[in-house]
Amino acid sequence: MSSHIARLTYEREQLKQQNRAYQAEVFRMRQSEQQVRALRHDMKNHLAVLEGYAARGQTEELVQYLKRLDQQLSCPGLVHTGNLELDSILNYKLGWAKQAGARMKLDVRLPEGFAADMFDLNVILGNLLDNAVEGLERSEAKELSLSLVAERGVLFLKIVNSYDGVLLRASGPEGQAYRSRKAEAGHGLGLSIVRRAVDKYHGALCIDSDGTMFSVEVMLYLEA
Repeated sequence: MSSHIARLTYEREQLKQQNRAYQAEVFRMRQSEQQVRALRHDMKNHLAVLEGYAARGQTEELVQYLKRLDQQLSCPGLVHTGNLELDSILNYKLGWAKQAGARMKLDVRLPEGFAADMFDLNVILGNLLDNAVEGLERSEAKELSLSLVAERGVLFLKIVNSYDGVLLRASGPEGQAYRSRKAEAGHGLGLSIVRRAVDKYHGALCIDSDGTMFSVEVMLYLEA
């Protein structure tokens, strides 16, 4: 009974996090729209400045001004796939990693019109990124790399994070597992939930650690 309550508590918290992620992404989108409207409003003035630099041959000033315009046009958030649900969970979780001081390397390459069961994908990404942030928070290096690539109906995900070298291992029906050091109800269920989601797609889950870096690789078959 206690394990069932813990799982329900965990799943409820995951839904709350997903809702917060959606709200944060909508706020970022509104920020981006406001930036574009402000730039459009001032475009004539910006063009006049650029024409002046060009006429006087002030190349360096011209380049710097264009960089400032590019910064104003850049969208808030770290990832922009065009998929609202995916951007929401990635930007929300990566935002926590950034607040934890993580140095991040991101490689997200998805085809136009990418479609998948976002509930399952959010479960996988949310749990693995939670674990990664928890690990890097305790490390000195504070490194995080994320690669998410979809090709020919197969999704490849790899997350690598630094950690302090301390892992809690436990044996279970699925073999060796890793547990969170947090004591709250529901913690420690993340990897088992991820494994079930991966199995649903007849995919593969590979976990490795070398004492300073912890890595998780996932492969999902999105098409039958």
